[in-house]
Amino acid sequence: MSHYLDSARVYQALKSIISIALVYFLLAELSVQISSVTGFTPLLSLNSGFTLAAMLVMTPSRALMGIVLGALSFRFYQVFELDTSNNDVLLQLFIPVLALTIQAYLDLKIYRKWVSVDNSLSHDNDLLRFLKVLPLIAVVNTLFSLFISQWLTSFSQEIYFSASINLWISHLLGLILVTPVVLSLLEHKNALWKRRKYILVSNFIASLLITFFVCNNIKSYENDRLEDRFQIITNQTATLFQISLKEKELLQASVAQLIVSSEEVTRTEFKQFVNGLSLHNKYIQVIEWLPKIKDEQRANYEKEQQKYFGNGFSITEVKGKGILISATKRDIYYPITYLEPERDNDMAKGFDPSASPVVQALIKKVTISGKGLAREPVQIFRNSGFTHAFIVYKPVYKNFDGTKTLNPSESEVIGFVNVVVSVEDFIETIVGTTETANFNLQWQDVESGKYYYNKDIKASAPFKHMIDIHLSGRDMKLIFTPTNTFIDQADSEVVAIAMVTSLVLASLFSILFLNITARTSRIQSEVKLRTKELETANRKLELLSNKDVLTDLFNRRYFENALQDEFERSRRYNLTFALIMFDIDNFKAINDQYGHPCGDKVIKAVADYLINTSRSSDVLARVGGEEFSLILPAQLETHIISIIERIRIDISGIKVIYDEHVVQFTCSFGIAIFDANVKDIHTLIKMADQAMYKAKATGKNRTKSFSEL
Repeated sequence: MSHYLDSARVYQALKSIISIALVYFLLAELSVQISSVTGFTPLLSLNSGFTLAAMLVMTPSRALMGIVLGALSFRFYQVFELDTSNNDVLLQLFIPVLALTIQAYLDLKIYRKWVSVDNSLSHDNDLLRFLKVLPLIAVVNTLFSLFISQWLTSFSQEIYFSASINLWISHLLGLILVTPVVLSLLEHKNALWKRRKYILVSNFIASLLITFFVCNNIKSYENDRLEDRFQIITNQTATLFQISLKEKELLQASVAQLIVSSEEVTRTEFKQFVNGLSLHNKYIQVIEWLPKIKDEQRANYEKEQQKYFGNGFSITEVKGKGILISATKRDIYYPITYLEPERDNDMAKGFDPSASPVVQALIKKVTISGKGLAREPVQIFRNSGFTHAFIVYKPVYKNFDGTKTLNPSESEVIGFVNVVVSVEDFIETIVGTTETANFNLQWQDVESGKYYYNKDIKASAPFKHMIDIHLSGRDMKLIFTPTNTFIDQADSEVVAIAMVTSLVLASLFSILFLNITARTSRIQSEVKLRTKELETANRKLELLSNKDVLTDLFNRRYFENALQDEFERSRRYNLTFALIMFDIDNFKAINDQYGHPCGDKVIKAVADYLINTSRSSDVLARVGGEEFSLILPAQLETHIISIIERIRIDISGIKVIYDEHVVQFTCSFGIAIFDANVKDIHTLIKMADQAMYKAKATGKNRTKSFSEL
């Protein structure tokens, strides 16, 4: 049995601890979710109020274990992706939990210092102290929150006054909203909290729902405005983007026209012409001329180019990333022959991109269309390393009569004019640092799915803006997402103000409701106390109205009522009872000889005797000056006569001392037994009186029954 009880207690303790941990975890997460709507420092700490309430209602050790488990679970949930084998990570998990445990203990001590052990808050003074101590507890919680925040950032984060105020508000609102709710749910023995429960819980749930709804709608409205502003900025950027790339196509077309217009363009002419065109286009990596070289022409071509590029020049191709080798044998080559500027482009001299299957496919399309077409995103290797490039191929043809043309019909391609745009330089030049502070940009090629430019975008971005463009024969997308800087600049404090206002109103309602119920409870307690006192006084008054002042026996009015009740009960259940009437013999002589005070003492002596010897079921009454009556329920006549005889004999032995005189006296008794023939109590009283008078007439100090008459 003892083992069973121990197991039950352990189970109950574990159940309580797990319940506390679960509620703490859920309230902590709910606080984060609601506060995240504002984008500011958390403005609601529901778990603070729950922690205090749990410490107040439950065993502190059990409550602390539940809080530790809940806080540890929440910390794990927040940093579950961290490597917990790292000692630093373990410290980041357990030090904040230890701080929260100390905070919970201090909260309890501070609260108990100000507020009595009674958690009912049923008096104005307790409620006032409750409202005074909560801001102080919120200050303590804020200090611990700041310590935890600094600990997690290795004390490198600057503490701002506004953030501290926000934390204090979050803890205070959580304490005011949650503490009374939890007390109303857990204080089962307190009737006042039971009455408060439904209103407080309803107010808590309604305030959270209304707060979330209002703030979410305000936030949505602000986000819509922010998104509209963002679309305007990104549309302007996209337009400038396309214009700049179109300008590049014009430059390319001009260079191609130069090739076509001259029988043979020298390197110097190419250089001067290109420099004149691209002087202000810093983002152009290089403009290249790639003549068509057949395999049988390769040796002469390489020998001729060695005059300019130096010995060892040859047509090259890529073997691996950043590794160039002499081009393998094939029918046609398209080596980069002219390139301007040459700086940082040494690796491109003689390089034949047509070795790539991607470029071969592109060359076929370009040759057929005669238009400048861009290749898919690629990284090119230059002296300074790899760089993302946007490359457009523009074909130049030769007619059958030997003249050059840009018309692909009835002609043969003799080379390509390429424009290579450095993507990073292009973005920096066109977009600028001001706009890049507002958004992150992704420039995607739709066909391949690859990116010309891809700045990492956080999945948490509230929205993004995609613009479809068509440039140089390719479908592309510009994907813009706002930066935190842009969002922060556009953020207003309207949502935070709305949240605080809503929660403050809910808190004020809770305080007002607690105050009203406390006053009502106090009034009800006072009314209950006064009612009880009044009922006691009424009972005493009623008792006094039914009692004889001198003897403390019942008076005639009560006697008649009691006789009527006993009469009806006995008749209903076919029972019997006896009515005895008796008075003191020669009482007038006692008064005349010794005076009325002595007579009163005699009457009181008889009454005291009757009170001390009667049963609880007997009714004793003084119905006249020296006349008394007894009601003895459910007795046989012979038994009643023996009882009365004992009473008569005992009374005759009573001695009353008055003014050094010893006064003795006797009584005469008349007995009437109830039976079915008795019509009413008056008949019964008359029967008892007749028997008493018979006793007096036959010598006094006697007992007579009506049945003997």
